[in-house]
Amino acid sequence: MGINYFYTTDSGKPIQYTASIDDGSNISDNSAYKNVLSKISKGDGSQFIQLLTMQNHLPWTFSGRDYNVIEPTDSNIDLDTVESYLQGLHYTDRATKSFLDRLNKLERPVTLVWYGDHWPGIFSFVNTTTDALSAHSTPYFIWQNDAAKKANGTVDVSQKYADPSDFTAMMMKMNNMKVDPYWALKTELLEKVPAINNYKRDDDGKISFIDKSGKSIDESSLTSNQQKLVKDFKLVQYDITTGKNYLLKTKFFQKVK
Repeated sequence: MGINYFYTTDSGKPIQYTASIDDGSNISDNSAYKNVLSKISKGDGSQFIQLLTMQNHLPWTFSGRDYNVIEPTDSNIDLDTVESYLQGLHYTDRATKSFLDRLNKLERPVTLVWYGDHWPGIFSFVNTTTDALSAHSTPYFIWQNDAAKKANGTVDVSQKYADPSDFTAMMMKMNNMKVDPYWALKTELLEKVPAINNYKRDDDGKISFIDKSGKSIDESSLTSNQQKLVKDFKLVQYDITTGKNYLLKTKFFQKVK
């Protein structure tokens, strides 16, 4: 994938900021964001940084109580754990706002794609069988600092439902970037085909989709043009994974200047 280095607490060159918050068990989001800020270069070359935060991962041990549960909650977990989890979200909100403010002061154009991993396991009010969409949906946003808007302009790419594999195409579209044939195909899928329903497959490997209203759509229900785009993308994925890599011998993945 071309990633130059993987920074962890025990890597050859470990991450610099490791402080937790409020008796938390893991590195705080504030510390995690500081590590990202320390790696953003001041040069003109393009740069990709991916961050996985751990602050709100189990166990939740925050001692602060800015939020108190005053009504019974649909959870089999004790109220202290629920309140601790909510406290962690509060810290995330504050740290993320501060992070965006810092990014906005940079002269370097920056686009941030921020998204959640999965619902916490402490709540039982989301039924994974009867309400699978809610159970597998998390918040996301794509944001540009002022320098990126000035350099590239901006395009509204927001969608109520998005497949995480669409995020790169959405980011490129927002920044009016030139793309290679692969990302041109991904952008066309983004614009013309409903979001892929990642958590559902039928026995024949057919893909399910989610329309703008949250309704599940079978692959066979797509228009002929949409099905053609999906087939093209399947062939691309096959070629670069278990196929013979014909596309790697072409300009399909060429660098675009």
